[in-house]
Amino acid sequence: MKLESTPQGVVAGSIPLFAGHPSHDLLPIAGVRRAAASLWGGGQVTRLFDYGDEQGNPQLIEFLVERLNRVERLGISRENLMIIGGATGGVDLICDQLTQAGDVVLVDAPSYRDALHIFRDRHLDVRDVAIDDGGAIVGDMARSLRALADAGRAPKFYYVVPNFQNPSGITMPEARRRAIIELSRQYGFAIVEDDVYNDIRFCDALPPSFYALAAGENVLRMGTYSKTLAPGLRIGWLLASAARIADFVSSGVLKMGGGANPFTAAIVAEYCRSGEWEAHLAWLRGQYRQRRDIAQSALDAAMPPGVSYSRPNGGYFIWLHLPPTVDIADLAERARWENVYFAPGTGFYVDPEQGARHLRLSFSFVPIDDLRAGIEILGRLIREMSA
Repeated sequence: MKLESTPQGVVAGSIPLFAGHPSHDLLPIAGVRRAAASLWGGGQVTRLFDYGDEQGNPQLIEFLVERLNRVERLGISRENLMIIGGATGGVDLICDQLTQAGDVVLVDAPSYRDALHIFRDRHLDVRDVAIDDGGAIVGDMARSLRALADAGRAPKFYYVVPNFQNPSGITMPEARRRAIIELSRQYGFAIVEDDVYNDIRFCDALPPSFYALAAGENVLRMGTYSKTLAPGLRIGWLLASAARIADFVSSGVLKMGGGANPFTAAIVAEYCRSGEWEAHLAWLRGQYRQRRDIAQSALDAAMPPGVSYSRPNGGYFIWLHLPPTVDIADLAERARWENVYFAPGTGFYVDPEQGARHLRLSFSFVPIDDLRAGIEILGRLIREMSA
């Protein structure tokens, strides 16, 4: 029996509009091959096969610290950064170090569904905060915090994707970030900033990060190469105070395992230090912007009245709001019959019913012809169900 290999969750021959992966034709395979060959031809190739430093590959840490200071003027040192196994590994590490079962954490409604999954795996008490076009509504967050305080409880952290949020595509403005930082200081919770789409922006600038606005105080900020290089490398980074990083680095998993993915981290470090990643990023933004524009044009043409959708300035996703006549489970079933798959909104909420009128489309992964065709099929199905 021959086993077919497909990307995570993708059905062979389908149009997977749910897939938040980089498109295969946008992967820098030749550049990564050159980086690996350069290391292979060096005098210390055996070092690739050893356990690594607990904090992560030193050359990659040096590269990231220099870049973040140059681009964002953060003023960090190598003691503020560690290498992690992608943002997913970072979320799990933070939960392991900062929480125990039953602790409260705050999330947006909607929020990244895989983070919600990890929080449930950890048996955390997940409380949601309503969002609008500017992200978490500060007044609602303040009321929730007061109610928790009255009950003698406080959240351990607030988890947020501030730029081109997964799934909604929104970006939180600076004023709202500052207001949430003030709440975090008042109520003593950390901010977990999952900033994985920062480099996939179609605008000139973004608001300063939570980390920058708080001068690193009680903010843990994650980045990843999964969106701009390749998810299979499982390499990302975590920014935090030097004391927090030291605590994480001394954890049993990193002590025993020798840091996050030392083999691939060395290759990524070589690739980045060559200058190829920066050039790839500049090209990649144009490619994803084109795909965003194609998806928006297809939606404008295909969707009936009563359907609204976000117009993100970066990232991978467009968030749709459906009319009340459309049942999301029924739509998903009808779409599957036509080999189209999307992400129902129910998976992005603490209370799944809140997502019953939403779905997420990704424009990052599928070929452009399939992107158009999949949206046309969904538009026709929604129109039929709305009639």
